[in-house]
Amino acid sequence: MTVREFMNYLEFIEHAPENLQFFLWFRDYTSRFEKSKPCNPFSTPPATASSERQASSSSECQNDSAVGFDDAAYDKRPMTTLAVKTTIDSPPRVTAPWETGFDKEAKSLMEVRAAAQDSYSSIAQQAFSRAGIPIPDINLPYRDEIDRIIAIYIADNGPRQLNLSSRQRTTLLERLSTTTHPTAFQPIVETVESSLRHQAHPNFIRWSICNGNKPRQMFAKGLGVALIIFGFLYAILTTLSNMSRGWRAFSALFWILGISTLYAAFRGMCVVLHGLHHRHLRPWELWESEDSAMYLDDTSGSGKYEEYPWVKKYEKRFVIRKIFDREVWVQEPALRQIQDIIFLQSLLVGTGVAVVLTIIFLAVPRGGLF
Repeated sequence: MTVREFMNYLEFIEHAPENLQFFLWFRDYTSRFEKSKPCNPFSTPPATASSERQASSSSECQNDSAVGFDDAAYDKRPMTTLAVKTTIDSPPRVTAPWETGFDKEAKSLMEVRAAAQDSYSSIAQQAFSRAGIPIPDINLPYRDEIDRIIAIYIADNGPRQLNLSSRQRTTLLERLSTTTHPTAFQPIVETVESSLRHQAHPNFIRWSICNGNKPRQMFAKGLGVALIIFGFLYAILTTLSNMSRGWRAFSALFWILGISTLYAAFRGMCVVLHGLHHRHLRPWELWESEDSAMYLDDTSGSGKYEEYPWVKKYEKRFVIRKIFDREVWVQEPALRQIQDIIFLQSLLVGTGVAVVLTIIFLAVPRGGLF
């Protein structure tokens, strides 16, 4: 699994990608700040668009999307699912995610239009004023970039506002009023990282275990119930007939298949897809190459789920097509291992219940009705 998949999950499933975006920006900002080595982070010449662009170039970080990662670079970075070291431990080379659209040929993220930068600076100044904090010195390094971060992630009603307490927000603004050094963000980064590490990422792992979409899961549940019912009908008919008791044992096959399929479906897995080690493409992956430039821009953070271009396209697909949608190979070994465990659990549950039911029906005397 990759950073892109984690970001897509936060964007389209949890609808809260701001923590990961902010964290990736901070790691990149720290790297660029250390490489630029300002002589005094409290008093240095103002950072112009040109100087920020040079700093970004020196760290070899280019803008690829509003969520701040590059397809070619980060899709190749594996993200383990069982180990503690996740995407958070070794984030990809990223830049701050803000208003620039997702475009592989887009200009550098630091190239912000003057009008947009003035708007960010105005919002940042209002945030300082409302907190009763003096307006910071404009000569601090990366001042414009920090203003953009404040406007998007810190200020009230920001498009990607972080879930911070009033006290945390005020403390951060007090720090940023005197310095733009990365250590000013440290308390906030710890909160964000804790949320990612202990909430978002475990949820992402549980969600990734599901190898089929919702229609496929419903289909698997229906198939499981049908097999279970067929097993009961077979067992009842053979019990009421003049057939020997040995014929009743064949009902166990239907129960094993049905209960195993139903158990796995409730865990979000399709046993057929698991047998192939495949998974369905996510709805946004079906049109990713076409629409990624649109649904990963910064404005999507404040938009509604229905506004993503792929949503309406996916809704128009026939149910049968959704059930037998396109598949891809599950490449993550740890994820396959988790799915193997669930599959074995389903087989054990199905076999155990089938054995109990078979013994019960074998113990019933023959009906001899036909």
